[in-house]
Amino acid sequence: MKRFVIFLSIGMVFVSGFVFAQDATGSGPDENDPALYAVGALGASNLYTTYFLLGTLADGYATAAYTAVFADELARDIIGLNETSIEVLQRMLDETVVNQGDRALVQDMITAHELLIQQTWGLLAYVNDPADT
Repeated sequence: MKRFVIFLSIGMVFVSGFVFAQDATGSGPDENDPALYAVGALGASNLYTTYFLLGTLADGYATAAYTAVFADELARDIIGLNETSIEVLQRMLDETVVNQGDRALVQDMITAHELLIQQTWGLLAYVNDPADT
């Protein structure tokens, strides 16, 4: 069930990433702010890709295709990249770079990154002690 909730959260952010920056009518991307639209699209892509990378890494470790050392290193890289994404997104909120309508989506993206970090720590716990699942 936890996996379903994480997947659903990422899916919602992924879909909404394409409407991240809309004009006042809500009909499409705000042509005056392509950078904000790019943040939404790239953020959604990052979340989606990270989720599947974690699954692939877990499967690779479980089937002995990846060593514990490799799984640990890659998982820690994933955590670091997601923490950096959170910091940048939080800075956007702190510096009021995004308008009020987009703030909730940025916060949702931060939450999705936090969920991926929690899932990655769970994978690391499994790598360090496969009996403790």
